[in-house]
Order: sequence, then structure tokens, then C-alpha cells
Amino acid sequence: MDWNSIPQDKSLMAKTAIPRVLLLFLFCTLPKPTLPNSSDRERISEALDWVRVAPENAVQYNYVMTARVRLLFFWTGKDDVGEGFIRRGISKDDRRKEMIQVLFGSDPVKAPRAINRWGAGTEVQWHQTPLEAQANEGADDVTASAFFGFMKSSKGKSASEMQEELKNEGEHGEHLFTGILSRVDPGQALSTTAPLASITDFTLHQYQSAESVIYERLRAMDRPVRVLAGEQSCDRRRQFLGTLEQLIEYALAGSTAHRSLCYNYNSKLNVLTLESLEKMKSLAVRVRGPKGEWLLEKDYEDLLQADFVSFEPATGNKSSFSILLGTQGNLRGVPVQIRYQPNWWFQVVLNLRTS
Repeated sequence: MDWNSIPQDKSLMAKTAIPRVLLLFLFCTLPKPTLPNSSDRERISEALDWVRVAPENAVQYNYVMTARVRLLFFWTGKDDVGEGFIRRGISKDDRRKEMIQVLFGSDPVKAPRAINRWGAGTEVQWHQTPLEAQANEGADDVTASAFFGFMKSSKGKSASEMQEELKNEGEHGEHLFTGILSRVDPGQALSTTAPLASITDFTLHQYQSAESVIYERLRAMDRPVRVLAGEQSCDRRRQFLGTLEQLIEYALAGSTAHRSLCYNYNSKLNVLTLESLEKMKSLAVRVRGPKGEWLLEKDYEDLLQADFVSFEPATGNKSSFSILLGTQGNLRGVPVQIRYQPNWWFQVVLNLRTS
């Protein structure tokens, strides 16, 4: 999937963009797999075809990453340790097919101790009508969806555990990645996962190469398929990125906080809640480059801070993140800053660099 060859469609600029250092909390405890029947295999294979075909028009938002680490009673941080993007597009051949892709992570060339941790995701949504023909923005007319995710696996819960992981990877020459493919149709959710132990420590800049490898693993028809149906599933067809998109649209339209929507992820029920909303009159963003120069100097006005919580009822797991949204002009609905703190000792801030 060569996204870099896609021309931009500025008509999409006003559509809500979706972040994805948030992919870090999408990879969670997996339900017990079941042997797939022929119908399940065919639907999973079809979903893989959906996510592999890129739209011929897209808009891209680029971000620069700042990482902060807690040392006992204070935080220390470093700018320009990673990067990422959000891409959105609509298929030229079928205007009902919307695609959202995100990739965020550290760059081992820039990050302290060459830390290499990143994740990517692509979500395809099939709408009932072409997006341009929709009269009610924010209406949920998605009839089916597919999600492909890929990330550098990590179980470290502290800075020392993370360093131990890096040491073991270097000594054994084995780097662990995880891929997932899920599909949601009316009344049923399907998913399958593929672990990858690679001698190549793929970085976010090598995503297309890593993507090809995991595609072939997911294509294997004997892979277990997880099935969720009935009352245990969510009756909405959007998955995480599409659900976040809809809550952002509600926020921009003047919705109050504490609004929740369910979604299926990896054949498990989840709930995403717009926890709080706060208007921010101004924000000054300053990010330094590798030689101390100002890499980014930007002043924003009239932003909206939206705080989200994702909850998995089966396990009780919660993840929270904040997005500062533009509210005017071409920045309306665009995350200008994303804040994510996966644990007590580590925090990531992503700032919009170019659009």
C-alpha cells in the first residue's frame, strides 16, 4: 500500500482526523480463538482485501513526537523523538468506502537509547450512501468495517523493564511484532491475529515492508478466527477509529461530555466515552530540533480539548487520552495536539507539524 503516491483531496480537510499513538492500547488480552468455518475464512480474506487497497485521493496530517519520563518527583523530556501521521481518503471507485490510517511511534535514530516502539492501523468503513451525499454529518450509516493493526510488541511496565526488553532483543536478535485483522458486520464480529518474531527490527519508516510480511501471515487460511455475536457484541459497525471519529463530530457539534459509544475490537466489546470537554482560548506550541533550534513554533486559538476513556467490560481495562481539536477553518476537527500517558512513568505528546 503506497500511501505516499496518493494525491491530496482538500475536500477532506474539514473531516475529522483520528490519532494513533492510541494504537498502543488497542492490542490487549485476546479472547479464546475458535476454528474458522469456510464462511468465516472468506469474510476475513475479503476484509484483508479491503484494507490493502488504498484510495486514490487522501489528505495527510504529520506529527512530531515529544516523550516525557517521570523520575521520582519530576518529569524530564525530549522533543523530536518520533513522528507519525493521520491519513484519510475515500475510494475513487466506490464513494461509500472510507479509509482512515494512522501510524505513530518512536524513531530509534532520534529516541533515547534507540527505543523502537510504534504502531499502525488502517480502518475501512463501508457507508450506506456516498459520503458527499450525506445530509447529516455524524450520522451512523456504516454497514460494515474492517481494521488492520500492526505494532511493535512490548510488555514493559516501567523504564527498567523497557530497557531489559531492549537488551534481550539485542542479545537474541529476535524482535516481536503483532498483527490483527478484524471485521464487523451486522450481528457478528470476526478477528484473527498473527504474531511475528523477526530478525529485522522494523522501524516506523519500514512499515510497508513489515506490512507485507504480516499480510501474508494473516492470509493463511488456517489461522484461528475469533467470533463474537449476539448480546455480547456491540450492534454498531464502526470500530475504534470510526467510533472516535463520531464522538469528535459530536463534540464539535456542541454535544455535552459523558457521551459513550460501544465498539467491537478483536471480537471483544469495548466502550469509548467522551469524558470531558473544555474550550481553550489559546495554545503556544514550541518544539526543539536535534541542535536546539525551533523545529515548530505555532500559536493556536479557539481549540477544544476532548478527553476520552476506552473501557473493556470483560477485563476492566481502561485507557485514557486527550485531543486538542481545531474548531475553525481548515483545522476544524483536526487534532493539533494529542496527549497519551499509557502508564505512570511515560507520557507522549504529538504536535501537528504540517497538513
